[in-house]
Amino acid sequence: MKKFKWKINGDTMTTIVVSSLIFCAVIVVWGMVQAQHGVDSSAIVDSALRIFGTELGICGVMTIFKRWSDAQDKRLEYRREKERGKHNE
Repeated sequence: MKKFKWKINGDTMTTIVVSSLIFCAVIVVWGMVQAQHGVDSSAIVDSALRIFGTELGICGVMTIFKRWSDAQDKRLEYRREKERGKHNE
């Protein structure tokens, strides 16, 4: 039997963000249901949304850093190829 892995598009960061969004959506819906029964759950809903926003921001910064790092690697490889070309002439 094949082991099931919970990954969206094979990307861990995307999986974390989507899972967090689903969790926060569940908390918000739960807060609405509690509000129907007269319970003040605004602090819990606010915290869930704040946590999601913070996590989304962190993932965004990580994505920007990864793209910058990949671009740096490509530039370095280009320079190396250029240097190899000069030595072969």
